[in-house]
Amino acid sequence: MAILCLSPKAKYHLPQPSVNQIIIPEENNTAFFVDENSWVGVVESLNKKYTLSIDRLKKYEENFLRDGNDYLKITKKIPKLNLGKLGDKELGELYLKYQDKLFRYSVFIWTAFILNNFVTEKAATLLKPYLNLKSDKEKQKIFDILFQPSEKAAVFKLQEEVGAHKGKFKPEEFEKLCQKYKWLSCLDIHNEPLTKEKFKEFIKDFQKRENKKQIPFKQIIKNLRIKKEDFDYLLITKRLIYIKDARDDFRRQGIYHIRPLFAEIAKRVNIKTNDVSYLQESEIVDFLKKKIKISSKIIQARKKGFVLYFDTKRKLVCLQSNDIPKALKQFKLLKEEGEIKEITGTVASRGMVKGKVVVVKVVKDLEKVKKGDILVAVSTHPDYTLTMHKAAAIITNEGGLTCHAAIVSRELGIP
Repeated sequence: MAILCLSPKAKYHLPQPSVNQIIIPEENNTAFFVDENSWVGVVESLNKKYTLSIDRLKKYEENFLRDGNDYLKITKKIPKLNLGKLGDKELGELYLKYQDKLFRYSVFIWTAFILNNFVTEKAATLLKPYLNLKSDKEKQKIFDILFQPSEKAAVFKLQEEVGAHKGKFKPEEFEKLCQKYKWLSCLDIHNEPLTKEKFKEFIKDFQKRENKKQIPFKQIIKNLRIKKEDFDYLLITKRLIYIKDARDDFRRQGIYHIRPLFAEIAKRVNIKTNDVSYLQESEIVDFLKKKIKISSKIIQARKKGFVLYFDTKRKLVCLQSNDIPKALKQFKLLKEEGEIKEITGTVASRGMVKGKVVVVKVVKDLEKVKKGDILVAVSTHPDYTLTMHKAAAIITNEGGLTCHAAIVSRELGIP
């Protein structure tokens, strides 16, 4: 689905989409590459469409909420149907309806990331004249508050609820809380909802966090005498920052609810539910509508890695096994080892600590992180939250000032 979100299929949303994309295997994970020139076209056209006025950004937010809620609505509706009694063709049609809603929502996973970087940079530039006489420490405090999302994402709401109860719940309260948030672990169909035991483990460190006293947002605006037009832009910036977090909430809730559909598809294909994720949409539809069998050998090969890209006719091509090295050579993506002596980047939360560096490449690596370690990852999301409470500092390769890692690090007061 990810490769489609920047493609011509999203032309209604992206003025200048790209077909020059490729997904490749990388150290038990996947990496997404976009041709530099086409990426510039995607970013610039998107910014031009939505960031020229606050009204356009508000329209973007409306579209996000509409498509996100439409996606969530269908994921809740489908499991209520008697899927087992549907014919293969009917199940195929239902699957395509789900895929359509998923696609329209998933486009925002990319575009919110792109727009967020532009909008927050512009907001930071607008703030500079108001902060000229402030020290670096004062600037950091002000930025921490002004760049907080307008609403809390689910994991932060949970953290707040646990903190308010100091981690102590009556059995019925704990049961209710678990039911309310057990979908947080559902990053994709490989992840099961949180059991009571895992949920208890997930929240155990939340109550230990001390709430930092902060100057209210409105008070800072008043103290800095920020102009109305700049204030309005800061408000929409905070909304965009929230959307960046809310993307994940919609997705995880959707995955939690839609699991019965994938279980039914897997049953008919005669594979495990998790294995459905290694199939292309066209392969599932061809099986359900045309009875074209799916090779179990292909599924097993894709588990070890695959390459996905658009050919010259803009048709999706998926390669596995011995075809992977050939494709990487063709696209000049064979990895070259190099020595890195210094890491540089944007500081989201200032500070200085010393600790053992632990690189987290996949979620399973989180168990390696111990109290006081430096957590290093490509990016973070709610699955990382418990571990982030153990870390002395966090380094990510993606995200910027308003990413999940930046927000959590400021909440915890760690660099």
